Amino acid sequence: MKLDKKTIRAAQNLIRRSPCQISESAVLRAIVQELEIGIIRNKKIYFTPSNLIEIENYFNKVLGKPILDIDLDVETRLEASSFFSNEKWASGGVFEVMLSMTGRGIIPGIKDAIEAQPNIVYSMKLRDIDVTKISKLIIVENGELITNWELVIPSLPLEYQSAIAVFRGYGKNQKYLNELICKVRPDTKVGVFFDYDAAGIDMALKLAEHRVIDLIIPSILPEDVIAKSKLEEFGNQFEQLTRRLNSPDTPYEIREVLKNLENNKLAITQEHLITHGVPLKLIKNVGETI
Repeated sequence: MKLDKKTIRAAQNLIRRSPCQISESAVLRAIVQELEIGIIRNKKIYFTPSNLIEIENYFNKVLGKPILDIDLDVETRLEASSFFSNEKWASGGVFEVMLSMTGRGIIPGIKDAIEAQPNIVYSMKLRDIDVTKISKLIIVENGELITNWELVIPSLPLEYQSAIAVFRGYGKNQKYLNELICKVRPDTKVGVFFDYDAAGIDMALKLAEHRVIDLIIPSILPEDVIAKSKLEEFGNQFEQLTRRLNSPDTPYEIREVLKNLENNKLAITQEHLITHGVPLKLIKNVGETI
């Protein structure tokens, strides 16, 4: 039997649930065959109460501590190394606990303030940021923009040109991003700049469920930029588009944006907006009625 994270989690679930029978799986079959307990019949495994006690005692012994005291959802390798021999059992990636930021403003750390430069990306844990001192924040969908923020600033509405920009990220980055926007002051301006497509609008509206945002979109679209629209992506996102168009909760101004996307079959990336110097505008206070 392989003593890995999957096996330990399966054993924990068995001990906590104490089932008389359970559907067979490769992991459970390996456990009962290793301990020579239980009965496997018709793709089911049958346990007695004493079988479950044997499983718990076995894992307590081989792990050197009670199996039910082990947290398999620790997020960092440092945390994992204090419990497991394999630090790679951490549930998060190395950078999933970090927020990547840049800008032309002050990033207020709990210990020190950082005067951000738009050609430098700063990675910080949420706990190290004094969120109460953030006055302007702009959330960006694509990491490429964060690493080239000096090219983005001229296209932004004036009031957001000095904002701290934070990358939306992947996986658990997004969990910490949601926590961040929920913790900033109610009067903090939070702008959202995503791709100009149905998926980008959909993600922005999901953020607006947590707090009021300003949506940043193109103020005009030159023909050469429209020509860069991705028709295949428009088709892939059509379900999201129609769902938001048909929802009574979609604000009027956002509905007009979605109609424009639908009528012109638009799916335009942030990168195309910036490299072609498309000026951006705000739809303010999205989320007040969501």
